[in-house]
Amino acid sequence: MARKVSSLEEQIDRLAELRGQPPSPEGRAEVHKCLVSKLNLVAAKAARIAGEWQITELMPELIAAFERFMVKPETTDKRCAAKIEILKALCKMEYPSPSVFRRALLHIQMEPTWGGSVDTAAEVRALGAIGLAQTDYTEALEEIVPLLLDSERDARIGAVRAIAVSGIPGSALLLRLKALSGDEPEVLGECFAALLRSEPGKSLEFVAKSLDHRDQAIAEVAALALGDSRLENAFAVLRDALQSLRARPLRRTLLLAIALLRRENAIDYLLDLVQSAEDQTSADAVAALAMYNQDPNLQERLDRASKARN
Repeated sequence: MARKVSSLEEQIDRLAELRGQPPSPEGRAEVHKCLVSKLNLVAAKAARIAGEWQITELMPELIAAFERFMVKPETTDKRCAAKIEILKALCKMEYPSPSVFRRALLHIQMEPTWGGSVDTAAEVRALGAIGLAQTDYTEALEEIVPLLLDSERDARIGAVRAIAVSGIPGSALLLRLKALSGDEPEVLGECFAALLRSEPGKSLEFVAKSLDHRDQAIAEVAALALGDSRLENAFAVLRDALQSLRARPLRRTLLLAIALLRRENAIDYLLDLVQSAEDQTSADAVAALAMYNQDPNLQERLDRASKARN
């Protein structure tokens, strides 16, 4: 039998406690009970657990809760707390029906803020796009594309991620077009990363061109995307960009990107810089290698390089 809890604080605490436990029949019953709560924070916590535990039999309750919090959402679900966690759970469960995601894709929720109002539903639209892309809905791409021009950055990032996971023919061309049309660095970084995942051979040169972008922030996200790709050919691209560079902030990012490759030739190159490069480059290479501070073998090699330099 599910435990009886009453106040908001007690319910939140109990759900936090449940989250740290393995799934159980009693826990599932408590999650179900909290999921039908009118309190959005309680339903949000319950939805998160439902997604993490993959309680697929609660899909109808998740949909019902989503619909409930779409009624007067500015008061029933402030900042879209419940709807966001519900959609995350449905995405994790790969909910097959497009209807809830299509509705989320169009949702705008203006809430009062100091001196005006703000749209709090950007992540709702982003998750709607991602969820829709996971279904078999034939017109998914057509409905997701307008989100690339959404006024909110997080919604545009969601559109990029959705297009990337859709696997629909032509999606890579859409991402290239988005990258070429320009946007905030965070959005372009998502485009670069998605292209390097979906079409690595064709996209390496395309992304590498942005290493010379006049906006340093865009050059940095291109470098990090190349590093995160772990592509073998990305090392030469990043190394050549570093060797022709003079500005220190971007140099540090390029060194970090080389470290992110996690390739032996890249590590050897950084260790060589630690030992033989000018002082500031050597220090930046040490900083880039800090991500490996739990690797005793690499730490030993780094110590040897530092001592050889001294």
